[in-house]
Amino acid sequence: MKRLHSDQWLGLVVLVLALVLLFVWIPLDTGTGLIEQVRRRVLIGDALAPSVAACVLILGAVLTWLKPAARTSRLTAANLRWMLALVVMFTLSLGLMRYLGPLVAAVLTDTGYRPLRDTVPWKYIGYAVGGTVMIAGLSRMSQPRPIWRLVLIGAVATMAIALAYDLPFDTLLLPPNGDL
Repeated sequence: MKRLHSDQWLGLVVLVLALVLLFVWIPLDTGTGLIEQVRRRVLIGDALAPSVAACVLILGAVLTWLKPAARTSRLTAANLRWMLALVVMFTLSLGLMRYLGPLVAAVLTDTGYRPLRDTVPWKYIGYAVGGTVMIAGLSRMSQPRPIWRLVLIGAVATMAIALAYDLPFDTLLLPPNGDL
């Protein structure tokens, strides 16, 4: 029996995790389907964005399985340090996305964050800062460019994504505002 290539193992692990995400986690975690119809209006359901992400992961996993790299080295300590740095960067940026808006609202207002979560600038605070940190941080880890340039690119990209989601849909709350 032929041994699996390391890329095929990676594809297999990602495929399993994406299938669990798509068929277990998303249905248990979301209150609506992919698309909802409320009073003759078609709305994006809570499950649409994570389902699209899971499908992209499945596609990447299948392509990685079918066409592994010709020569791949073994896992090294440098690989583990890189993965740890990625975990730290994602934890930091997602933590900022989740907690920065409520923290700023607790310091600056008497009402708290919940009544403000769908008003400008409050709905963008956590998403914009966390997204900028994520894009700039990951970019800095992979390329030696000036940090100010990467922060600018991160801020522009994050706001473009936020506005692309926010402007066309009246009822959509940017993550994680729907949970707060």
